[in-house]
Amino acid sequence: MTQSTGTARLFTFQRTPVLDLFSADGCYRPTWKGTGIAGRHRIAYEYVSRYMCEIGLSDGLTPPVWTFEAEPDELEFLAVMLLSDHELAQSDYVTLELNVPESLILRSSYSARCDIYFSCLETGRIEDHGSWLDCSLKDEYPSQTAQAILPYILKRWVKKVVPLRIARID
Repeated sequence: MTQSTGTARLFTFQRTPVLDLFSADGCYRPTWKGTGIAGRHRIAYEYVSRYMCEIGLSDGLTPPVWTFEAEPDELEFLAVMLLSDHELAQSDYVTLELNVPESLILRSSYSARCDIYFSCLETGRIEDHGSWLDCSLKDEYPSQTAQAILPYILKRWVKKVVPLRIARID
């Protein structure tokens, strides 16, 4: 899935207003207030932010950007798995196709992340040794999709913006 030496094609689902949140220098860094991540959810996200700081990918002060290394025909399935009906009803979303330097990507295990995340929601603590972070192997679910975490998005990485449309079967 690597496009050229040192870069990877990644996809992310973001609320449509993200397109207006790039700074004058062409950088989008999420904020805690802007994402609405709070409480026990924030504890889990801060854990990832601190790890990214420890390995030199970020300053550790902002939430990470979740992206996926996937085939385009997997995106609708992925969006259904990641975004709740409530989220989709509250906001319009876009799919951003990015071409990101490998040096800024932290690949991780999606299923292990979910286990730790949901445990944190129950307990308010992170009980982990970090094995799911900095994963060089593609995650097992879905089989060809890898979770890739970024410290930010640069406008020059954006190759395509497509409104997210999910066909629901009711």
